[in-house]
Amino acid sequence: MKKIVAIITPYKKNGKINWLNLNFLINFHIYNKTDKILILGTTGESHIFNMRDFINIVLFIKKFNFKFLFSINQNNLKIIFYKFYLLRTNNINMVLLSLPYYVLPNKISIYNYFKKLKKFGIKSIFYNIPKRTGIYINFLLYNKLINKKYIFYIKNSFNNIKNSLLLKNKKLSLLSGEDTNLCFCKKILYSGTVSVYNNIFPKTFNNINNKFIYIIKQFNYDINPVLIKNFIKKIFYIKINFVLLFGIEKIFFTQSQI
Repeated sequence: MKKIVAIITPYKKNGKINWLNLNFLINFHIYNKTDKILILGTTGESHIFNMRDFINIVLFIKKFNFKFLFSINQNNLKIIFYKFYLLRTNNINMVLLSLPYYVLPNKISIYNYFKKLKKFGIKSIFYNIPKRTGIYINFLLYNKLINKKYIFYIKNSFNNIKNSLLLKNKKLSLLSGEDTNLCFCKKILYSGTVSVYNNIFPKTFNNINNKFIYIIKQFNYDINPVLIKNFIKKIFYIKINFVLLFGIEKIFFTQSQI
């Protein structure tokens, strides 16, 4: 399976992005052969990012010879268009999209939304998460979106057998949207995964992650990015005495990220 990591965004204690730590984390995933890095893809990041930080992070990753994609989760169509334009002009050719709350849950509104974004020439991964958006897309609409090439991939967090097999029959690349369903997705032959847990086990993700999730379930931990962020925070604290050797500083997260 292709491994796309929803990389965490590290901050300093004053609330500013910690570029030193972000540089380390990106190089960590490049070294461990992660296939792609998703920026602003963990819970609570993309919609709270101010435009200045968004521009800075787009410019920051240009120095890496690697494949990046961005999560865009906004309710302002003008801002969405501006971000698409910014990404396109900086050679980012893929985004992860969920439906904004203002888009009416009907075929015409959803179709027109993707049609407008198609004009920017950026491939879209549709984040199908009806339990959060309350919008269930039927397969007739999926057919239209796929045939018009408005979407190329689906990050599917609605993982049941009927839903998955019907989408697979459309020759669409399905990506796992929830780590707890990783075993299920491997059986249905999903093409990859977008995972926050990949922050910890990028190189041996497929093998170790299943056991890791099993352990988490046994202790009734909540399956969300907060656990991973706290875990990584502890790791960075442990290595604080080796700052000069590793170039790592203490790591923090904003309250709105969790």
